[in-house]
Amino acid sequence: MKNHFIVKLTAYIFLSSTIFVSNAYSNDSLPLPLSEVIEKVLSNNLSISVQGYRAKITAQSIFEKEAEFDPTLNFEFQVGEETRQRASSLADSKIRNLDYNWDFSVSQKFVTGGDYELAVDSNRNQTSSSFSSLNPSYSSDLALTVTQPLLKDFGIDLNKREIYIAKNDKTISDHEFTKKVIDTIAETENIYWDLVFSIKDLNVKETSLQRARDFEKQVKAQVDVGTLAELEILQAKSDVASREQQLLNAHNLIEDNGDNLKNIINIAFDSEEGLKEIIPADNPEFKPGLEKSLENALQTALTLRPDLLARKMELVNRNIEATYNANQLLPTLDLVGSLGLNGLSGDTNTKKSGYDSALSEAFSTNFRLWEFGVNLSYPLGNRAAKSKLAAKRLEVAQLLLDIKDLEKIIIVEVREAHRQIKTDEKRVHAARVARKFAEEKLIAEEKKFKVGLSTSFNVLEFQEDLAEEQSNEIKAVIDFKKSLTRLNQVMAHTLKAHNIKLFSKEES
Repeated sequence: MKNHFIVKLTAYIFLSSTIFVSNAYSNDSLPLPLSEVIEKVLSNNLSISVQGYRAKITAQSIFEKEAEFDPTLNFEFQVGEETRQRASSLADSKIRNLDYNWDFSVSQKFVTGGDYELAVDSNRNQTSSSFSSLNPSYSSDLALTVTQPLLKDFGIDLNKREIYIAKNDKTISDHEFTKKVIDTIAETENIYWDLVFSIKDLNVKETSLQRARDFEKQVKAQVDVGTLAELEILQAKSDVASREQQLLNAHNLIEDNGDNLKNIINIAFDSEEGLKEIIPADNPEFKPGLEKSLENALQTALTLRPDLLARKMELVNRNIEATYNANQLLPTLDLVGSLGLNGLSGDTNTKKSGYDSALSEAFSTNFRLWEFGVNLSYPLGNRAAKSKLAAKRLEVAQLLLDIKDLEKIIIVEVREAHRQIKTDEKRVHAARVARKFAEEKLIAEEKKFKVGLSTSFNVLEFQEDLAEEQSNEIKAVIDFKKSLTRLNQVMAHTLKAHNIKLFSKEES
């Protein structure tokens, strides 16, 4: 049963079936099937984590753009005193005013492009002037001002463009994350199968070395009894030494591939797991004919490729910006309206009134004001707006060509990957035939050697030919597996092939 992984863009969660490992492995080894390796990579790989943080950062810009339509509260309080001389003989020669001002307002932008401001301005004035009938006096003014563009900057979609672009950028970031996951899984598969090949190739070389050593003993026995010349044993010893060198190189290749696999999993080399040798628990199976047809593969790639989807979403953003720039060619025509109420109260010689009386006067609507009008503005020539629109339309045209070019690249990649699978199928069949013939040739040559019709040089050469064909057969099967990985990668089918689902935090 295949493991099922669920991966979050912002926080990763994995659900998988339990992996049972044979007790045949030593304590110094770390047996891992490919599914578990992929699970560890999705959990620990640093480059995937970095891309995940980028998706989080991009998501925050949506809230930043939405905040443009949040209401704003303002409050001001001021205390001031002024003493001023008067030049008129009809007024006091010196007047002292003590003012308390407290102002409160709420303002907000509409998604249609307009805005409003509701303001309450209050004042308390205490004066030394003998001509003031109210002292102290209280005044209160309430005003609602609304402005709504009718041409330039008018429209819901136009004014929410930054939010739309931010959400599209989040989608682009998700596509980039998906591409990173696909590429990382494909790289992991290739490294895994490289390690499988190096281990199996080591087994081939160990068998070849043992075959050479057994043949060396056989030649030595015949040299000792005088049926073969002394030169024959030298040829056998030389070949044994050569195969021992090949064995050392094979060991080194296993360590290199093991380190590469630990690195992509992000296993610390000095940790308990890092000190163990990774042993692939999966064998490469040769199952031809399971890949999609070329037509289906092309359709899948052009539908699912995250880099193509990201580029198309960029085109949506550029079109949104072009629509906005086209709107900026229109003249500014704003409808402006104001409604206001006011009230006044204070102390007289016969009556005392406070701020509440001023508010009561204001809300009585006996003292009011209103104002409506339009503002019209248009820059002659408007070259700046025309230039920005022309530039944005050029960007759209350029991006359309980029998308067409990327589609052509995707088609070529899918065709090459699909063709390579067919080639690797034929390579596997040819390698198996070649390995079978090499076995038969070696058996025949060994029989000829026993009756004195061949030389040790020929037998050893046929042994090497067999080892090479055995390695070629393994390499052909591994290349077939890697070609399947490549096809899944270029058609963006990797996640489905491994039962992996990506979803954002909002979908969880």
